[in-house]
Amino acid sequence: MVIGLFVTVVFLCLLFYFITYPYKCRFKRKLKRVLSYEEVRYTKGIRLDLNRISKEEVYDNFNIEIKTINSVHVEEPMRFIVVTPKKNIDLKTVPCLILLHGIRDCSEDWLERGKLLENYLILNRNKDIGDIIFILPDSGYDGESWYTNFYKDNKYKYEDYMMDELYKEIRKITPEGKLGIAGFSMGGYAAYKIGLKHLKRFQVVGSFSGAVSLIRMSVNRRVMRIMKYVYIPKFLFNDLDKSNFIKIFSPWGWRILKQDPYSIIKIMDEKEFVDKKFYLSVGSEDKKPYLMFQQWIDIVGRLKRYNVNFKAYIYRNEYHTWEFISKDLSCFLKYFNKSINNID
Repeated sequence: MVIGLFVTVVFLCLLFYFITYPYKCRFKRKLKRVLSYEEVRYTKGIRLDLNRISKEEVYDNFNIEIKTINSVHVEEPMRFIVVTPKKNIDLKTVPCLILLHGIRDCSEDWLERGKLLENYLILNRNKDIGDIIFILPDSGYDGESWYTNFYKDNKYKYEDYMMDELYKEIRKITPEGKLGIAGFSMGGYAAYKIGLKHLKRFQVVGSFSGAVSLIRMSVNRRVMRIMKYVYIPKFLFNDLDKSNFIKIFSPWGWRILKQDPYSIIKIMDEKEFVDKKFYLSVGSEDKKPYLMFQQWIDIVGRLKRYNVNFKAYIYRNEYHTWEFISKDLSCFLKYFNKSINNID
């Protein structure tokens, strides 16, 4: 009897594996379908000559301030960078873009590695975009917080900090300016998660190679159908990133799905997406180890299905790097500018 039960379990596990295995043919079929959407572009991208903008020019055109909040939600000082135009303008109606960095990165990476302000200056001088305020938060927890409220730990409520204290600081700078939120990798996940959960506050939500379909990072999308019934024992994960993931999101599948952008979209009312704009980009080679390209395909399909207004880009021969971000930022900044100004 025991042997028979064991054989049955093994057979069911093998059957499940073969059914849900991410075969290349299945991936190609999904990609072909997504590429047929009018919202999707497969592109080399346009690389601006960022080297023509010197550091002196950057400092001449922007006020760059480092600020800290002693948060009631988080047991550590929360640091963020505020970038405002130096020219004499009233900031109260200037649009603001919050940019969230990736895992083990920091807010300065947007300036040093992403070349944010060099991209901005070239576009602004060409009159492709208008004035923008940039808010660049550190994620906290040594760059590994996922900008998320930790499961069962009131000392680490990073989403509460973002949408309470940081949001209030932003509104002191620009009380009436339209807001956008976007991010790279872990930051792309957080931008979509926070953006979707607090969509009334944001006009534009963006992700650059973001972890926008959490379960897909480790398993095939079909497994997500049973994920809410799954418990993941912590002892199975010696890998630091996965162990930290379980600590933050909990070992219970249903709790993880509540924090998953791909899953959140499904339970939202379509009316909430009216007048909201979404942006997604990914490198064509960003497939391992965390399947960012596959996550991008998943959520593009879901946005299309739920009639969300979005633009999505695949960049040919690009990987999961800040160099890719520096190439993509000009495209996103123009998209942000058009969206907040209702330019077709």
